[in-house]
Amino acid sequence: MPTLSDDNNFLRKSTLLNIFGTALKVAGPILTIVLARVFGTKEFGLFVSTQLLVLTLSHGATLGLDSGLHWFLPQNKLHGRPSHSGIAESFWVSVLAALLLTAGAFFASFTSFASDDLLWYAISLVPYTASFMFGNASQGNRRPHYSIFIDSFIVAVLAPVISIALHYFNIPHALPIGLFFAISVGCLLHFITIKRQFVNMPWWPPKKVPRSLMLYSLPIAFANIVENFLSRTGLWLVLMLLGSGDAGAYALMITISNGLQTIRYGFYPILLPIVAGMDAERHRLDLKPVFSYCVSMVTLIQLIIGFFIVLFPKEILMIAGKDFVIQPEALGILLFMHLLSGFFGMSESVLKGLGKSSYMLSRNIVCLAAAFVSGYLLIPKFGLVGAAFSTLIYNLVFLVWNNVYLVKLNLWPYSAKLCVQCIWILLLTALYVAINSGVLVLDLWEKIGIYIVLLAILVISLIFQKKKFA
Repeated sequence: MPTLSDDNNFLRKSTLLNIFGTALKVAGPILTIVLARVFGTKEFGLFVSTQLLVLTLSHGATLGLDSGLHWFLPQNKLHGRPSHSGIAESFWVSVLAALLLTAGAFFASFTSFASDDLLWYAISLVPYTASFMFGNASQGNRRPHYSIFIDSFIVAVLAPVISIALHYFNIPHALPIGLFFAISVGCLLHFITIKRQFVNMPWWPPKKVPRSLMLYSLPIAFANIVENFLSRTGLWLVLMLLGSGDAGAYALMITISNGLQTIRYGFYPILLPIVAGMDAERHRLDLKPVFSYCVSMVTLIQLIIGFFIVLFPKEILMIAGKDFVIQPEALGILLFMHLLSGFFGMSESVLKGLGKSSYMLSRNIVCLAAAFVSGYLLIPKFGLVGAAFSTLIYNLVFLVWNNVYLVKLNLWPYSAKLCVQCIWILLLTALYVAINSGVLVLDLWEKIGIYIVLLAILVISLIFQKKKFA
């Protein structure tokens, strides 16, 4: 069984890889901004909306088994099972489900209800699903860096580059075709990494999916379907209530602000297998330092990006073109939401690591209701700012629900040392309010100077807190 020392070594190594991966991840959003400029607000808005639908369906095709492998693989050693137990069985079930969904999209494309591009997007369902399975298997095997480099860098860079190249050669359906080729390359790379990690794994397993894995995964599957619709609700409501032009601008804001979300998601597969590999005694003794270390790193890395977005929102959106500079203050609200989620949202990986998968569905249904009601009321009146506030509201419900559940389990993993992160979040919030209320008016060079100073302090804080929690 891993010890706290083993876990700390894994955390330090993974944090360094995450910091390096974060630098690489910047390329994806930058190229996505260029993609938005090339294709325009309407086509880009439809692309993001349809891509998110494909992502939602792909997550549904996994039946929650991809997330289940996070919890199941770390316990293979504890229960004397082969290290690869559950991977191939889950893979074939998920691919079969993805093929059925692809067939459904094929028939739907002949109806008047579906977009002409639906089938072109649907061909990405199988490689998307396979990538989820392979990537999560690597993460459950304490190899999270594969997903960082393959999904967050290689695929994120290839998709817009291929689409832009196809566009300039006047090839139709450039966006979905570019997505398909990028995802296929990522799937192939994931397959190679899995073969290297599990050399003796049979690809046609004689057994069915282990019962304990299925029982853990199915509640997550239903919860993930709701959660995927939940995370897309704001954009889809903007598309429905305000039109594709505003949807394109909001989609770009989501893409930029999600740079913070990827930091948190990058630490999920680091923390979850550690928690899953702990017994009850270690949960009581070792959970707090491990959890607090992850929260401190996530928040400080997010703040480095966050201050840049708060100081230069219009300049970032202008890269895509003037048509995308619509209510840029909405970007700051999304940013604040991701900072709160970076601090309090890591509780999700703890609950999953504890095997508490069944509670998620009821929570997500309540959050989905909050998202629809708040979005329907706020978006027509406040536009993109209303959409951002709607996203903030349902995320607050999500965060409160998770942490109250931890209290009920007599677990409170937050260290008092995290007060530093709280101060930084309040400082960033104050800066955002001051700039957007007109209290603080800065020219470009003043913003650059402030950011350089803040960046230096944050990097020093990152190094100091890394040692402090080690």
